Amino acid sequence: MSKQQRRALVGGILFVLLGILFLLEALEVYELEPATLWPLLLVALGIAVLAGTGGDDEDNPAT
Repeated sequence: MSKQQRRALVGGILFVLLGILFLLEALEVYELEPATLWPLLLVALGIAVLAGTGGDDEDNPAT
């Protein structure tokens, strides 16, 4: 899996999880407050950055 595909996959998963959080909040299953939202966003951003790092041999072929 290339770096670009992995980035797209992680981004898609993060958007789905964020959507689920907002849906649960709208259904009053979970109360979403800014105090609880920003740490989740920071964690999600950190995961996205970590998933985007690492060398793929496909992206940088050896000569």
